[in-house]
Amino acid sequence: MGVVRLAKQVALDRWVAVKALRPEHRAPSDVEALLSEAWLAGGLEHPNILPVYSVSLDEQGLPLIVMKRIEGRTWATLLRDTSAMAAHAPGKAPLHEHLSILLQVCNAVHFAHARGVVHRDLKPENVMVGAFGEVYVVDWGVATRPGPCSQLAGTPAYMAPEMLGGPLAVITPRTDVYLLGAILFDVLVGRPPH
Repeated sequence: MGVVRLAKQVALDRWVAVKALRPEHRAPSDVEALLSEAWLAGGLEHPNILPVYSVSLDEQGLPLIVMKRIEGRTWATLLRDTSAMAAHAPGKAPLHEHLSILLQVCNAVHFAHARGVVHRDLKPENVMVGAFGEVYVVDWGVATRPGPCSQLAGTPAYMAPEMLGGPLAVITPRTDVYLLGAILFDVLVGRPPH
């Protein structure tokens, strides 16, 4: 529903990432979802969670999320491209490096859970690894507070059963724990579990 662009923050003379709504996603519910993402992610100050710098409005009065720009790659790229992994961590065993990344993701998720937030879309594509090895969990667009949830959300290849929605679906921190297990499965087997 959103698009992320590179922008120059003039006041601080730095490059930032700016997330905005796509033109086809500008309904009030889409605006509310983008603002919810900003508020949830913005309240999670942790070294492994992408920092939100501010929320502002564009010329049409639609919200923009201003975030840290990450120079690096998605973890998915490092998992799938052995040459990218070799360039990222020369001389290191790939499995050791992937498990190190997973531990940092676990720390970020544990912190989010302690603040009452469930990510719901943990996958290697939503983890950025910076040029100096920094690890960030990104894309908090479907994050929610624990509780009943009839809405289908997430990525089918990693999805926990309760994420399929329905009248009995309840999202809890265990939902993210399942997703972390699905990522571990991907690291060890070379493909997602579903």
